[in-house]
Amino acid sequence: MVIFLAVYLYSARMKSWLIMGLMMIGFFKPDIPKSKPGDKPEPAPAMLVQNTNGKTINLQQQKGKVVFINFWATWCPPCLAELPSINSLYEKVKADTNIVFVMVDVDNNLVKSSQFLKDKGYTFPVYGGDESHVPNSLFGEGIPTTLVVNKQGNVVFRHLNRAEYNDEKFVRYITNLAAQK
Repeated sequence: MVIFLAVYLYSARMKSWLIMGLMMIGFFKPDIPKSKPGDKPEPAPAMLVQNTNGKTINLQQQKGKVVFINFWATWCPPCLAELPSINSLYEKVKADTNIVFVMVDVDNNLVKSSQFLKDKGYTFPVYGGDESHVPNSLFGEGIPTTLVVNKQGNVVFRHLNRAEYNDEKFVRYITNLAAQK
């Protein structure tokens, strides 16, 4: 037990494996928000990110699309634990042109994070941006932080910490948002 505890405390990979195991048995499912009459939508702030090929995503120009945003880092065990479920979600919905994935490397080291994702076999796009273009208010409480912005440009989902995003309930949630007019 002492050896397990020591390895757990000092190994990011071991932490992420433990968290992934807990996610697979049903822990860490994100709560799908239910809108109530009178709820005021939270407009998404301005955010500008870029990938290694120079493709830029301006969040303000994504109105008419649902945007799945995840802030993560290669050194973060909870981030690493949820990446397989995010990639699975991406694979399930990537054909829908009304859904955009913006995976933001908070360290803004796109060469490192792109290689990391490639080595792991993940297919979703990764972006980075400096502090002047990515407001700290979006992920200021910690990482991983996940947001979903609806077609009207409002934040309709915010989750701090790890979660299992390829759950059918969440897949339906995001695809239903994309299908709305």
